[in-house]
Amino acid sequence: FGLHVPIDSRRRRVLIGSSALIFGGNGAASAAPEVAEVIRKGASKIPGYGPSDVYYPESWKGKWRVTREIIDDQYNDDKKKIVQYDRIVRYDMRFIPSIEAGATVMDRGYSQANLERVLLVATSSNDDEGDDNSVQSCQWTETNPNDLRVVFNNGARKEIKVTKRSSEPNMEEETVSSSEFQRITTESTVGGIPVITARRILSKWKGSSEKGIIEGIEITYDMGSGGDLPSIGGTSSGPKVISKSRIHLERSP
Repeated sequence: FGLHVPIDSRRRRVLIGSSALIFGGNGAASAAPEVAEVIRKGASKIPGYGPSDVYYPESWKGKWRVTREIIDDQYNDDKKKIVQYDRIVRYDMRFIPSIEAGATVMDRGYSQANLERVLLVATSSNDDEGDDNSVQSCQWTETNPNDLRVVFNNGARKEIKVTKRSSEPNMEEETVSSSEFQRITTESTVGGIPVITARRILSKWKGSSEKGIIEGIEITYDMGSGGDLPSIGGTSSGPKVISKSRIHLERSP
């Protein structure tokens, strides 16, 4: 009898102490992003998940003007290619300092938002490449590089989440190769039914800081819906290529 009082009191003291650690004025609240970063770094060391981001030479930091030539393959219901066409788009990309000491990463939010804008223009009758109304906002931070969210002016949404990656940077020779598996969730209208697909992107980059140029190639594979294993999507012989890009970067003034 009466034992519930001290038990509740101890529980209350523990909860109060825990709350103080999380919300107190001793700087613990400001440490929350650091805790998330420690978890992210730890997860990156799990076999199969790879580094927390793709790292590039430090000399690449800054803004670049991109010319991307895209070769799209279109398929019919029998997975047979029926048409192939090229298109060229131009937009801005930039590289920024990473939270990792001495490392450089792509600003995925800035670069993806600009790419989405020009792709929408390229597939519409609007020839104004400067139309910024197509993308309303793009959320991405270097502390959480695996999650990128785009909101379009018409209410549509796209979420790009990296589920697995590997990369081979050579900072001295200015070469970077990478492979990323991504889960894409799209909503065509506000409150619409989301469509989930998976893709793999292979990229190779070669830069010359002296000349102020970077050359790259990028291949995008359709991995099917909802997974990153070759057996889930694509043709019976494996994933199918949906686009190839030749990419030329020149440093912006």
